[in-house]
Amino acid sequence: MPSKYQPQLSCWREDLYKGIYTTQLHLSNNKKLRYANDDYCEFSRSLSGMNPLLRIFMITIISATVLLASIVLYFVIPIIFFEKSETRFIFIPCCLLVFFCMYLFFLMALNIFFAPEDFPIRFNRKTGKVYIYDHFLLYFGAWSTFTRSPFRAKEITVKEFDWADIQGVMSSVSAPTGSGGIVRTYRIECVICKPNTTKVTDHFILSTHNCLTYDEWMWINSYMAFSDNNLDAEFMPEEDFTWPIKVNWPEEIDKKSKASSLEEYQQIDAEYKKLGNK
Repeated sequence: MPSKYQPQLSCWREDLYKGIYTTQLHLSNNKKLRYANDDYCEFSRSLSGMNPLLRIFMITIISATVLLASIVLYFVIPIIFFEKSETRFIFIPCCLLVFFCMYLFFLMALNIFFAPEDFPIRFNRKTGKVYIYDHFLLYFGAWSTFTRSPFRAKEITVKEFDWADIQGVMSSVSAPTGSGGIVRTYRIECVICKPNTTKVTDHFILSTHNCLTYDEWMWINSYMAFSDNNLDAEFMPEEDFTWPIKVNWPEEIDKKSKASSLEEYQQIDAEYKKLGNK
């Protein structure tokens, strides 16, 4: 049976229930909760294992690979243009492949280097608004990898959605291993539908896991419904060494996401619209 939210997301597995989750045990946030009060909460969406030391290691390896490829091209390109041998044409597809790999590695290095330390998401239950802090690295591997300019690596996208328009779906991706087994990755993705419809207009990743878990989705649903009795409120652990590029919410979004009422949100919105018209 296909998803009721159309167009259906790639690798869709199931549609998730949206509402209060009541259990005897506390609902875990998988140590992804960055902050929470009676107005709003903020969840981490950082990639698993993408810690600062791993970033430095990956940048070093990628830079060394690009440098080595450049040296190879330095010696091979003169052969193509100046040698009279017919075998020189064999090097043309090899050079094109090397150029493509260099571009891909260059793009990867820029994204890893300039990506912020986290990609948080905020849920304001007083205003019913959701805010996502997005960077291209979170979706690295999509088709846009090959079409996106590498010089947009610093670009941050912040979006605002209505919680009423957001639904949850589970997707999964499988890959074979050398030993004959299968590695499966599960993702909770949020789809944004047109009001009172199941037509999808946008989507974003909420969390990624190696095992099937609905923890963050259940926690957020209960929080947005003011059902706090069985919520685990433990914040995510602080790291001793964090990446130099910090999360920097735009001032307007930061104020809106922390509003204590819809009236306060509308006042902030009106103030910034007035400033924008000046």
